[in-house]
Amino acid sequence: MLPVLTFEQIVLLLVLFMVFILLLSISFLVGDLKKKSEINLGEQNRALIASQRLNKVILQSLNFGDVIQKIAEAIPNELYFDTGIVAVIEKVTNTIKKVGISSTKEAQTLVKVLTDEFSKTGISLDDQNNYIARVVRENKHLTTNNLYDILGPLVSREEAGNIQNLIGTQTAEVYPIYGSNKMAIGVFVAGTKKKKNQLSEYELAIIQNFVDGAGIAMEHAMLYSNLIKISEQLRLANVKLTQLDKLKDEFVSLASHELRTPMTIIKSYLWLMLDKNNASVLSEKQKMYIDRAYTSTQRLINLVNDMLNVSRIESGRFTLDMKPMDLGELINTVHMEMLPKAQEQKINLEFARPLQPLPKVKVDSERIEQVLINLIGNSLKFTQENGSIRISIEYDQKTQQEIVSVADNGKGISAEDIPKLFQKFSMVGANYLTKQNTQGTGLGLYLSKSIIELMGGRIWVESGGLGKGSKFSFALGTV
Repeated sequence: MLPVLTFEQIVLLLVLFMVFILLLSISFLVGDLKKKSEINLGEQNRALIASQRLNKVILQSLNFGDVIQKIAEAIPNELYFDTGIVAVIEKVTNTIKKVGISSTKEAQTLVKVLTDEFSKTGISLDDQNNYIARVVRENKHLTTNNLYDILGPLVSREEAGNIQNLIGTQTAEVYPIYGSNKMAIGVFVAGTKKKKNQLSEYELAIIQNFVDGAGIAMEHAMLYSNLIKISEQLRLANVKLTQLDKLKDEFVSLASHELRTPMTIIKSYLWLMLDKNNASVLSEKQKMYIDRAYTSTQRLINLVNDMLNVSRIESGRFTLDMKPMDLGELINTVHMEMLPKAQEQKINLEFARPLQPLPKVKVDSERIEQVLINLIGNSLKFTQENGSIRISIEYDQKTQQEIVSVADNGKGISAEDIPKLFQKFSMVGANYLTKQNTQGTGLGLYLSKSIIELMGGRIWVESGGLGKGSKFSFALGTV
């Protein structure tokens, strides 16, 4: 017979049994928590490794096409998703178009269906039903288990269902891709055969972190691609400008040659008419008209010559006949030639000849004469009656150069206009290069600078300002 238990013994047994059940439950709970903790740590570690790999993948290239394709491939490769699609916003057409799709079997099925529609037509950002358009407008990630939410209206609902059955997609995660200015620049779609509730929070976190990094990579690639395009456009534009500049030089050279001959003939006939033997039959008014025509023809010839010389200099066809010579003698010759014109304008033109002989310089005498005429001519234009112009030459023992200067007490040059001198067609300031009836071509100083520099020298200008005269100088090395 079983012993009869007292009430106190029965209560004690029940308490012990409950304690045993409690301890057993705690043991199971601890084991479950430990297991879950290990799973969570594993997933966290997996998420960290995957994020590092993903970021490394998308930062390996700056080529826009490569970056887009790597983004499309990354999630399927790292998380074993079935498809990855990258679409970029096209602001001009207000559409979003596919530019990258993973090479997985399921994704390639989509490629065959969507190549034309998605790549060329795209999806309007105003579409109220399409999830790709919605994530851009709503600035949030969306999830769907119906591919029509992504593919429509590019394909019908029935076609979308057939595609989904064929590739087995259960869930599609759609994320907006942001640039550095927090504006959406594209959309990333990740498709999987898992159901929504089978996706862990870490998988979704990995995708979100990846999309954030992808936006920066895409933006950098866009900027780089734009720079490449702009660089190529500039290169082509430069080639075209070079060709146009060459054509311009050829045209100027040809036109100058063609113009110079008839103008020289016209000048010769006018000179004959002004000759003393022929001028006696002309009235004073006729003489005045012919004299003006003669002067204007000479100005045209000078302009044509200047343009021809500029063309030769810029095309590298300008030749120099360099010979050692006494620069002082050349200046004296030019001074004597320009003196009658200075006297006519009632301007004192003097040449301060050096007391001692100076070393010779190796120059093209004809070109130096042209420079001197240009510099003296400028001073004559902008020096008032009873003004003075002084030509000087000195030898700088330190640099072993002869320095020639043409100084006047004329109108002077403002400080802001000085940097504009020696440029082609330079017409600076209303007070300097715009004297009535004496305005030049704007090529004289440019040619003078080019000639002096081709001879290995340098040229410059000094002025105290408006009303304080100016001084043009050039230096040439001695033999």
